Amino acid sequence: MKCFLQTILKYVIIVLLIVVPVDIFKIYSKNYGATVVGSEIYCAIEKSQKKENAKKLLLGDSVGHQLYPCEKEFDNFVSLACNQAITMAGQFFLLKNYIETNVEDLPQEVILLITPFSLSNDVDKHAYHYFLKPFPPYKWSELYTKHLKQRIHSIPFYWSANLPFIQTSSYTPKIAVPSPQVIESVSPLSFEYLLKMDSITKANNIGFHMVSTPIRDDRQNDIALFWESLPAVYISRLSELLQPYKESIMYLPSEWYSDHVHFVGEKTPDDYLNLLSE
Repeated sequence: MKCFLQTILKYVIIVLLIVVPVDIFKIYSKNYGATVVGSEIYCAIEKSQKKENAKKLLLGDSVGHQLYPCEKEFDNFVSLACNQAITMAGQFFLLKNYIETNVEDLPQEVILLITPFSLSNDVDKHAYHYFLKPFPPYKWSELYTKHLKQRIHSIPFYWSANLPFIQTSSYTPKIAVPSPQVIESVSPLSFEYLLKMDSITKANNIGFHMVSTPIRDDRQNDIALFWESLPAVYISRLSELLQPYKESIMYLPSEWYSDHVHFVGEKTPDDYLNLLSE
């Protein structure tokens, strides 16, 4: 038995001596970001740290990414659109990164292109892989609100997301994130970080606008419920953002969609809208 355990221990040590250095190399070289599920997030983070000369900056969820992917270069704007699983906190982190990197050549306008249904995200089951891995707490926790910290700490073993052999993989444990007692159309987390995005853009004399992605025409009742369920304090504090956002909603035929929010893959952005053209 002792010999067997020694053999097992020897193989474990050998594996660790091989795997850990490789994973640490991946982390520092950042090569893993192009291969893991959610690679668009790492692309957006990398682009947010590059000096640009753009008049407009686009942020967005997976529908925004489908229309204007962050991997693509555009003539008159920079897109950091990736997905909604990074939460509104992640959108704020990208914006803060970009502003600090380009402080000497700031954009004139920031547009958040997002489906209304993405605004309900208050840290969900995808946060372990799509938020904690690309935005590790050791780097970003100073920007956590009390609410975000509570939500993150509600994820069992949340700290393990940044272990080398997990961070460099697409692994996500089957863990349950406690759901809020009341699901709101705009979550407390989205509310807090929309205020922060509004504040940081105003402090830098940058225009900030929210624009809705096109909605399936058979979801008009869902959109009506979205506005009806908004807390009055949200409407009051975010009125400058939400009213134009409401007016930006457009409806398209349901057959243009592959699911509740995403478009059929072969369509191109120009088939839907030309939001950022000069």
